[in-house]
Amino acid sequence: MCGSALAFFTAVPACLQKDRRGPASFFWAAWVFSLVLGLGQGEDNRCASSNAASCARCLALGPECGWCVQEDFISDGSRSERCDIVSNLISKGCSVDSIEYPSVHVTIPTENEVNTQVTPGEVSIQLRPGAEANFMLRIHPLKKYPVDLYYLVDVSASMHNNIEKLNFIGNDLSRKMQFFTTDFRLGFGSYVDKTVSPYISIHPERIHNQCSDYNLDCIPPHGYIHVLSLTENITDFEKVVHSQKISGNIDTPEGSFDAMLQAAVCESHIGWRKEAKRLLLVMTDQTSHLALDSKLAGIVVPNDGNCHLKNNVYVKSTTMEHPSLGQLSEKLIDNNINVIFAVQGQQFYWYKDLLPLLPGTVAGEIKAKSANLNNLVVEAYKKLISEVKVQVENQVQGIYFNITAICPDGSRKPGMDGCRNVTSNDEVLFNVTVTMKKCDVTGGKSYAIIKPIGFNETTKIHIHRNCSCQCEDNREPKGKCVDETLLDSKCFQCEENKCHFDEDQFSSESCKSHEDQPVCSGRGVCVCGKCLCDKIKLGKVYGKYCEMDDFSCPYHHGNLCAGHGECEAGKCQCFSGWEGDRCQCPSASVQHCVNSQGQVCSGRGTCVCGRCKCTDPRSIGRFCEHCPTCHEACKENWNCVQCPHPHNLSQAILDQCKTSCAPMEQQQHFVDQTSECFSSPSYLRIFFIIFIVTFLIGLLKVLIIRQVILQWNNNRTKSSSDYRVSAPKKDKLILQGVCTRAVTYRREKPEEIKMDISKLNAHETFSTLKYQIFAF
Repeated sequence: MCGSALAFFTAVPACLQKDRRGPASFFWAAWVFSLVLGLGQGEDNRCASSNAASCARCLALGPECGWCVQEDFISDGSRSERCDIVSNLISKGCSVDSIEYPSVHVTIPTENEVNTQVTPGEVSIQLRPGAEANFMLRIHPLKKYPVDLYYLVDVSASMHNNIEKLNFIGNDLSRKMQFFTTDFRLGFGSYVDKTVSPYISIHPERIHNQCSDYNLDCIPPHGYIHVLSLTENITDFEKVVHSQKISGNIDTPEGSFDAMLQAAVCESHIGWRKEAKRLLLVMTDQTSHLALDSKLAGIVVPNDGNCHLKNNVYVKSTTMEHPSLGQLSEKLIDNNINVIFAVQGQQFYWYKDLLPLLPGTVAGEIKAKSANLNNLVVEAYKKLISEVKVQVENQVQGIYFNITAICPDGSRKPGMDGCRNVTSNDEVLFNVTVTMKKCDVTGGKSYAIIKPIGFNETTKIHIHRNCSCQCEDNREPKGKCVDETLLDSKCFQCEENKCHFDEDQFSSESCKSHEDQPVCSGRGVCVCGKCLCDKIKLGKVYGKYCEMDDFSCPYHHGNLCAGHGECEAGKCQCFSGWEGDRCQCPSASVQHCVNSQGQVCSGRGTCVCGRCKCTDPRSIGRFCEHCPTCHEACKENWNCVQCPHPHNLSQAILDQCKTSCAPMEQQQHFVDQTSECFSSPSYLRIFFIIFIVTFLIGLLKVLIIRQVILQWNNNRTKSSSDYRVSAPKKDKLILQGVCTRAVTYRREKPEEIKMDISKLNAHETFSTLKYQIFAF
């Protein structure tokens, strides 16, 4: 922790400070540190030159800055003078107890230590902006570690010889593994490819036997089948392998990644033990399909990374994409799976290139007929247990980790590279440096996890941000700790003279509006019994339980609440002069709904944005003024029209008003309805008017047509007379003869034509007859 001046400075509080503000010894140490760094009133003093106007802003400047809360500090009372280096504040007259200076702490609990290989199992770190903290992580591999080895075998036809070799390796492999473990178990699973075109042939004659063209009896293709759970009985393993048959497909790549992910996440099916070293041996001679290859078969649903085994068969093979390399890597690490690729042929180099992308994996090349398979497994296992490397999971926003491995031979390497050739007698150290650049706006506590690859133990790091000052905190601590650990009064409790850093001790029930509701309405996190709402791009989420926002109200023309109101709890609160559920209507728009009698929508509707919305289904019109069926109301209430005016009514009519008509407070309603009966036009009168107008128009048309016909006849008669007067005398005689005498015509009997028919040939005879017929 003291590798640099800054590291020394951050280590001092953990050694000396006993209170939030701390004793004089701590601040004198801080003063000495400032002298070591050469800080003071020079140009490098960013604390004093920042003119910070609040304690939080001052602390955010850097780990060397402090804030004086003393009321009479500096005669002019300038707030900007209160932010400075601790030594300067003391020299200016600020008492030690009045200086806000949150420190950096690393707390490693010693109780309830359950890890045996990775220590410490849990660390609590308090950080302030710009500061860093260090601790040492130790990893000590165990001797005779339990081992679970699961064979995941490509059973396509090209793997026929390798599968036969598996029948004889069970006992031999078990004997060789006894040098490394006394607790060894084996399991078995098979895979081919997705059972859809174009990966397999879907021809009816080949759907069940992809090898029919080669006169081989193959089992149907499948995505992945879990055959045998992990067992110590080597005989059961050999029986299962001996009964295994090959299958087939038509494309070169197989569904390796699909099967690997299922074998990793289906923990209960496979039988993975928590305390064992988990090895997944993948045997194949071909490459694997990648995530986007599934689209060739029309499969576009991304792989969800969950277990989908039903009766030990992967049931989502034809509906879900292959996993991506990143997704597969994540699942292998999360489930502590080490992968051994046992590959035959040139495809070995394809898998070898994948090793940097899949931490905790090794690759070995299978020789002819799997002669070296047992040795390959043993050598791969030795390589896996001799490599120790770590990675950070659950990264925290604003928190940065720098991890350096200190190997047994004294060399230093990055944490992801780790150390090689580690034996069970060695211990690997990792120097972990945690830095916070600035305060996270959400505040509160969070945690990260450092996970050694292939180990089932981890280190959980709780991060506590010291981003505020006690002088700005309105809540009081619940107690005072008697040990030397500094507590942030916002988020921690002191009970039984012990400091607790576990975030789970704060009940989340106070962050729920109801017992059956999610914490902070599912839109925030519960910190110290109080909801911190999420910040999203759509708008602001607020409320005690994050139950309200300013973006869930209705929109109008693309504007929230039409731009004329504010969104509160899902409803628009309109500005003055606007109304409507979307604040889209001017308040004065009701004037456009008033009819000539001064009624709003004729009493049959409501005014919405200057337009009448009829509530009476019988009413129509701009002002709901038309009611075609209102005559029925007239008939129903006809006898009660006189009731609101009892003057000069007979006793019989008055009795009828009391018995048959509605009460007096409702009689005005009858008057409103029946007044329309009197004021509305008579339908019979309208009918007669229309009938008379139609009749008159028809009669006028008849007279006009008659007059036109008479005029035409007169003109024709006159034309005939003029012609007879002007015609010559001869023509007159002819005309008279034509008019007074009937002319008849008669046909004379044609002369008989004598001819000798016998002398005519057939053609002449036919022609002669035809002539006679036509002449006749």
